[in-house]
Amino acid sequence: MRLCIGTAKGIVILDPSRGGAPLMVLADPSAIWCMAQDAADPTLIYAGSTDQIRGKGALARSTDGGRAWTDITPPLAREEEVWSIAASPAVKDRVFIGTSHARLFRSDDRGRIFKESDGFLKIPGRDRWTFPPPPHIPHVRSIAFDPHEPSTMYVGVEEGGVFRSRNDGASFEPLNDGLYWDVHTVAVDSRDSRRLYATTGNGFYLSGNAGKSWQHVTRGLNRTYTVPLLVSLPDSEDVFTAAAMGPPPSWRVGPTGADAMLFRSNDRGESFTAISTEQSFGRGMVMRLKADPENGGFFAVCNDGAIVRATADGSSLATIAEKLPPAYDLATIP
Repeated sequence: MRLCIGTAKGIVILDPSRGGAPLMVLADPSAIWCMAQDAADPTLIYAGSTDQIRGKGALARSTDGGRAWTDITPPLAREEEVWSIAASPAVKDRVFIGTSHARLFRSDDRGRIFKESDGFLKIPGRDRWTFPPPPHIPHVRSIAFDPHEPSTMYVGVEEGGVFRSRNDGASFEPLNDGLYWDVHTVAVDSRDSRRLYATTGNGFYLSGNAGKSWQHVTRGLNRTYTVPLLVSLPDSEDVFTAAAMGPPPSWRVGPTGADAMLFRSNDRGESFTAISTEQSFGRGMVMRLKADPENGGFFAVCNDGAIVRATADGSSLATIAEKLPPAYDLATIP
């Protein structure tokens, strides 16, 4: 197995069993924020960028596990940042991207042609969506599918909330009762479609009624800025997240940086426990958690360039690479 890691300075490919030496480093695409793999073909990877670089697109595709990339930025989104990507788990060749200005696009041919979701543009109240730093442009931060009903998808907007479509993105309904609007990641429980999870700038939120209302989960969480989210397979009760003491501006100036901690819930999001009170990710923040198909655990990528491998319950953590460029996402290649 290899890891294809998206960093602020391009793609890094690692063999997790051989330590931290990269097998390959690519500067094009030049800056990666988000990634997604095709459900049927894990060597088909999409990568999106939030950095506007002259002459560079914001969306790229690899068909060989990350070794070579092609710019597939949609003409309608040439001036947009790509904040989220999700490949359909059920429809061959279908992929969605979420961009700045809170726009959503769909392709049914592996990214050759994208069409914008008019239904997402028609959501009432979207003119009130915002983002704290100037120029206050909201963006689609998360796209997730219901594993039990793949035509149902959830979209998280920073800052705008969570929205559900039951018809492959043709129309949407808001699910924001009790939810903090600064949404980073949204996910559906692997056993129960009515159980939803969301990480936000104000902590972790849980819905047990298909998003009709949300509860703010604070038990066991001593940090408030939650970003990544990993829901275990149906045979486990575990949910994982990571949280920082404050928002990104504080990560650069605080004496301990992000002061991030990794947390585990063994009751499907009702409460959490710090995986290790001694665990520290340096000054960095854990930006993404992805399942490890080899050992049943997971990988964590951090914006200080560290890559961490964890066992299934998170009780054992090993740093397999460090001092990479800031890392934001990854794909596992068999």
